[in-house]
Amino acid sequence: MLPIFRTTALMTVSAALLAGCHKPYTVDGPEGYVRLKVEATWQGQPLQAGEVHLNVSNYRTQVEVLKMYLAELRLTGPGGASALTDIALFDALNGGDSEVYTAEAGSYSGLHLGLGVPQDLNSSDPVLYPVGHPLSVSNGTYWTWATGYRFVMFDGRYDTDPNGTGTPMSLFSIHTGMEPCYRVRDLDFAAPFTVVGGDTTELVLRFEVDRFFHDNGVVIDLAVDHQAHGDNLTLAMRFTDNVLNSIVVE
Repeated sequence: MLPIFRTTALMTVSAALLAGCHKPYTVDGPEGYVRLKVEATWQGQPLQAGEVHLNVSNYRTQVEVLKMYLAELRLTGPGGASALTDIALFDALNGGDSEVYTAEAGSYSGLHLGLGVPQDLNSSDPVLYPVGHPLSVSNGTYWTWATGYRFVMFDGRYDTDPNGTGTPMSLFSIHTGMEPCYRVRDLDFAAPFTVVGGDTTELVLRFEVDRFFHDNGVVIDLAVDHQAHGDNLTLAMRFTDNVLNSIVVE
């Protein structure tokens, strides 16, 4: 992951690639900090790797990996916007991941985000990024054969018998990627989100994993929809939409 606190100093393009993923944002007033936490839940409860739950199809489901890229993150509101980061990689299981970003002090009404890696970054050369950068090849998220990144990585096991016991034996592995799978969403806050100069305010993004399997009549049936690695774009796009619609901001 990147160093916790990112500066907003202006930098050249090459230096930006080497230093990290914070987008410079010029402000006149004081800056504050936003601690962005990304976590996975199942029916409202924190999701731990290896737990077994019944999904919408009544299958025993065990999630072992849930990582995703979030991009173009910025706070939005009537008074303007404040960029947080261009790209970040989060591991949402076991309590989740958090990063701290600088932001212009003020009141905001929403958050803009992209799920995945935007085309300009997805087509960049991974060797340009040092270890610790979200796009570094050391993260194991780059598809060399596709010259692009995996956007959401969702792996685990399942059992179609709800009365089964022990570790589910069947495997699922759904990895999205490719330009058609990049999605953006604007999330509204239930109440104004205030950044105070010099202070840190926490913002939580919850991925409701139980909803990965169903949204607006779109059901991911693991008995048939259990593999996507760039060669099953139809499933990847359906899954991407479900993931995007599962996000809750707090």
